[in-house]
Amino acid sequence: MSLKSFLPSLLLGLTLQAQIQITAGDLPSAGELFTVSQSRPQPNLNFLSTGANYTWDFSQLPADTQIAVEWKSPLQVPQYMISCGNANFQALFLKVADSLPTPTVSVRDLYVFLRKSPQQMTVHGIGLTANGVPITECYRDPDEIYVLPLSYLREDSTTFWLRLQIPLPAGGAVTFAQRGYRLHKADGYGQLRTPYGTFSVLRLYRENYQRDTVYLNGIPVQSRDSSYLELEWLGQGAGIPLLRVTGSFSRLGGTFTFIPTLIQFKDEPRSSSLLIGGSKPSITPNPCRGVLYISAPGQRYVLYNLIGNVVAEGEVPVDGVLRLASDLPEGIYFIRLWYEGKEYWHRFALVREG
Repeated sequence: MSLKSFLPSLLLGLTLQAQIQITAGDLPSAGELFTVSQSRPQPNLNFLSTGANYTWDFSQLPADTQIAVEWKSPLQVPQYMISCGNANFQALFLKVADSLPTPTVSVRDLYVFLRKSPQQMTVHGIGLTANGVPITECYRDPDEIYVLPLSYLREDSTTFWLRLQIPLPAGGAVTFAQRGYRLHKADGYGQLRTPYGTFSVLRLYRENYQRDTVYLNGIPVQSRDSSYLELEWLGQGAGIPLLRVTGSFSRLGGTFTFIPTLIQFKDEPRSSSLLIGGSKPSITPNPCRGVLYISAPGQRYVLYNLIGNVVAEGEVPVDGVLRLASDLPEGIYFIRLWYEGKEYWHRFALVREG
């Protein structure tokens, strides 16, 4: 082989072997705004396969809805600024919900507080406004969601513990406690294809083991294992994961199968009809115990389980109250709604009395 023909082959081989590393500079910073598309369940796609020089082709994922993800500085969220070290202006604030369905307390503006360093990105606290009063709580054990720098085959384990107390209007308090640990492994690298484009990525496999407990005036009233599996495809300079899939393993046909419950990918704005907000119909509560309140009376709906099977369909009752079948098992469901000439998807959890 001549030198002239050998060099292109050598360069191609070096390209195939190239691995990327994720550092703090590749993660979000205050003031950045991203568009994220959310996709309906895709039970036939293989999200688990991975390895060196791997190609993941998810270019056919549909963008069913879109959300705007804005990372804020403490100055932009002053009601939560003086807590959990946020006053040093090194914190990142991320809103995770505009409101939460609760029977006795009006909860709005739920934020998590994060900090980023060359060694890690960590959740340090949580803030919410209950009945108009800002409440903050710092993690007893901060939650390290990224241990940096990330490179192929790196493994780590982290722990976390949060205890949040919300006063009740009539006296007493509801306390939410969450404790657990994570196992992280960068188990692949290569090329990722999504509707947004093709990227060089590092794949992060994260097992999240956690238990959520609710106390009423100090007495435990509910405890639930809320463990899940999280897969992220990270790119240099991308800020947020280019693709993020969460789910759990279920026994189907005698074997354990990974069932994705949330599929999100970084994207560009596609259509105002996809953007969550405005006149989009709402469903509450979430989780529910068999009754959904839907702000789209008389509109058509289809209810799907995690593997994409239709379990119910029809029209939302005129009072907006949809009562689910009593034999419908606990789990994650997706409801598809048609409203004002547009199509919407919602995800919710069904729980039964223990």
